[in-house]
Amino acid sequence: MSKSQISSWIQASSAVGPAASSVLTGDLGAVVVAGAAGIDTDDIQASDVTLVTLLVDASSSIATRGLEDAVRKGQNDLLDAFASSKERDAILLALWTFNDELRVHHAYVPVDDATRLGAKNYAGLGGTRLYDTWVDALAANVAYAERLRASGTPTRSVVVVVTDGEDCGSRRRAADCARVSKDLLASEQFQLAFVGVGSDVDFRAVARSMGVPDGSVAVAENATPAAMRQLFRMVSQSAIRASQRTVGPAAGGGFFGP
Repeated sequence: MSKSQISSWIQASSAVGPAASSVLTGDLGAVVVAGAAGIDTDDIQASDVTLVTLLVDASSSIATRGLEDAVRKGQNDLLDAFASSKERDAILLALWTFNDELRVHHAYVPVDDATRLGAKNYAGLGGTRLYDTWVDALAANVAYAERLRASGTPTRSVVVVVTDGEDCGSRRRAADCARVSKDLLASEQFQLAFVGVGSDVDFRAVARSMGVPDGSVAVAENATPAAMRQLFRMVSQSAIRASQRTVGPAAGGGFFGP
């Protein structure tokens, strides 16, 4: 999709009001164009679709904590869980990593076509543009989801960010994130989740400032490889569960709820 097409799809979406739409369309760059791509609607076999957008911190603190390999293995475990689930054909996955730059490894593809993180394509370096990543990823998701709905495909969205730090270097602010998150959650078409690792940041406060409800926040204060992989397992279990039901704020206490 082009920038103008993305803007049109976002503005056409019933999931966002004028203020949130303005935030999403205010700075559409190449990363949003890449993130809004996905398989053609004619190639979708399932009767309804769950779009899972995974946003993974690739900042230098991940390396400093010795968590790089745990992130790689955790993401691989997540793909294995999706591939072995009954919902595998209904899940389309997008993978982003972020530090000083935002990188779309791929937009929405079937689980079998998803990229696995490894030493050659994932390493911790640089800062943490958390807010920019959130807004750009949501813009890409809203546009592609609206394209699917317009084709007659019922679509729910799950967006999860995994980080070990707070924002550093973003042009957007937490209030911009919150403005968009509020509308998307109210639409009952989106499930938004935040995963924090470490004890030096109040991740629940960060998530709350971005509009993510407490029931959709998971925190491991011990920043260990085992804790990181366990968090990815929680994400996969919750995403599979979300794909089986209507996604929205009324769903059982949030993304990580029962």
